[in-house]
Amino acid sequence: AILFRRKLPAIGLLLGAYGMFVFALGFLIFKHYVLLNASTLPPELGEFMRSDEVAEIFSANPNNVFLYMVWWQLAFVVIACVLLGSGLIAEDRRSNALELYFSRPIGVAQYLMGKLATIGTLIAAVTVIPTMLLVLFDASMAVTDRAVLAGKAALLGRTLLAGGVLVSMPSLFILAASSLTSRARNSAILFIGFVVMLEFVLSNILVEVFAQPLFHLLKPGYDISQVAAWLLGADTWIDSDVPVWLSAGVLAAWVAVLVPLLVRGVRPGEGVAWRARRRSCG
Repeated sequence: AILFRRKLPAIGLLLGAYGMFVFALGFLIFKHYVLLNASTLPPELGEFMRSDEVAEIFSANPNNVFLYMVWWQLAFVVIACVLLGSGLIAEDRRSNALELYFSRPIGVAQYLMGKLATIGTLIAAVTVIPTMLLVLFDASMAVTDRAVLAGKAALLGRTLLAGGVLVSMPSLFILAASSLTSRARNSAILFIGFVVMLEFVLSNILVEVFAQPLFHLLKPGYDISQVAAWLLGADTWIDSDVPVWLSAGVLAAWVAVLVPLLVRGVRPGEGVAWRARRRSCG
């Protein structure tokens, strides 16, 4: 209601973000019902639900989890960052609220962790949480098979690790952009320009000119996908031309750059309250 004057764009985003989840969950429920009531249903239907084709497409395996959580939802992660995360710090800077926050027993680390938790929860709501629900529901169909259940439990742990990368990195990027400006609109433009420049312009030009796939490492989305696919064990989604450890190293380098940038961007060194608090702390 705040972001959109009309309901249609909001409804479209919700359908796009959760439409695949609702469809997959509905199919799993139908599959579970058919397998439990196979004796009362046509045998062809039961055989179809037990077929390898259905198991490959509509079961929780590493490739399907990556397809849904990363490949399908990455665009909605960017939208969530732009619409919901761009003003988290910028609006506090514009209203001079940082000095008020830090005049109380709230440190820079606590403030940033709160902002990271806010945008991280919003991103997880369209990525990690629905995926975990699908894995858990699929695992509930195999409670009698310990080997299958152990595999689903391992996949659930891998999903949490990959989801942590998918949630934390975009959160850091949008908060860094928000800490550099005093308006949500400007931070959104900065974030979009940064993503477009690295993802679609600079890296592609360098790859074409030098015929070197290592320039794909300039794409944050590419590095996130590489590391997430490796954590999930989705080998078919990993680019064999670029080692995964290089993508992990690039993400670590981004963290080393963005965290000090965030700390510097939210520290109101000129504020009287902030200086008084620092003097009282020695």
